[in-house]
Amino acid sequence: MRVLHVIDKSFIGGGQTAVLRLLQGSRDHGVHTELACRAGGPLVEAAASLGATVHPVPFDKRFRPGPARAVAGIAAGSAIDVVHGHGLVATAYCTLARRFFGLASPLIYDQHGFHHHNYGRLTVGLRKAAERAVCRRADAVISGCTSDTERLLEEGYVDRDRLHLIYYGIPVPEASPAEVEAVRRELGLVDGVPVVGIVGRLHPQKGIDVFLRAAAAVAGRVPAQFLVVGGGELEAPLKAEASALGLDGRLRWAGSRSDVPFLPLLDVAVISSNWEGLPFVLLEYMATGRAIVTTDVPGCLDAVGPDEAEIVPRGDDSALADAVLRLLESPAMAAARAAAARRRFEAQFSLETMTGRFTGLYEELLSCAS
Repeated sequence: MRVLHVIDKSFIGGGQTAVLRLLQGSRDHGVHTELACRAGGPLVEAAASLGATVHPVPFDKRFRPGPARAVAGIAAGSAIDVVHGHGLVATAYCTLARRFFGLASPLIYDQHGFHHHNYGRLTVGLRKAAERAVCRRADAVISGCTSDTERLLEEGYVDRDRLHLIYYGIPVPEASPAEVEAVRRELGLVDGVPVVGIVGRLHPQKGIDVFLRAAAAVAGRVPAQFLVVGGGELEAPLKAEASALGLDGRLRWAGSRSDVPFLPLLDVAVISSNWEGLPFVLLEYMATGRAIVTTDVPGCLDAVGPDEAEIVPRGDDSALADAVLRLLESPAMAAARAAAARRRFEAQFSLETMTGRFTGLYEELLSCAS
């Protein structure tokens, strides 16, 4: 079976990470994968390292015909069986390729969440209309969490028969003790003092300011050190806020480095997001057996409940601080919840589970098309 994954941007974000995981896992299911995306970004090199053929396509939000023509040509030239579109823009081009340029393969729209609110208010109506059009024209629509599934149905984007809930899956992150110790020394973390950390973009979505205020409250009550892993447009104001909160000397800023094993350093791993689908970093926390605190965003609640994590209201730094303190002060409880999270990960969110479900869907669509 030959599958073409199509995504417009070639940086590494959530959707691109999902593509890479599918490229990685599909090899064990006998699926040949290729990728169409913009040239030049880190996604291109990462996909090629997994053995995927990468086709550069100049995707453009002005929806010119060239990219749609290119997708149809790639599918025909590579004898593609299924086209798997990721995100609204890329999949819209796939629908244009079907309508005007002869793309005949079954088409999947992998939605990767609702993002209309990230754009100007004047474009929201247009984006929703485009979402409905893409959902109508795809043979199957994929949602990655329960809340998005419910919204797609309730707001009439897609009928239930073509909608599939498939959770993200990841491989278990691995690192040697020597690698972890090297990172600990590089960051200047103090042995024997617990580390409370967060991994996420420095963006309003992730609520890093809430984490900082909670960290300051925790720092005033128990010995602890703090770690922020990620980069983004809010770096300067967040660092200024951390200094104003008195966190200098207690907080390390690690930057955006996906190749470094930060997770084993964390005694408590935090998600302070204001909104999410199902975040990959939560699955990584679960897979590596971290004690977890997360906000009550619906996507996170697909993965963990009170048996696996401390769950707090969004935007409530006092509740977040109290949850972190409960885990730091009750190591047995923290260990039990971390073990429960690891078991749930293995049952529902492994790479093997996700790729198996997608392979079954590909086979179903091909059977219907034949």
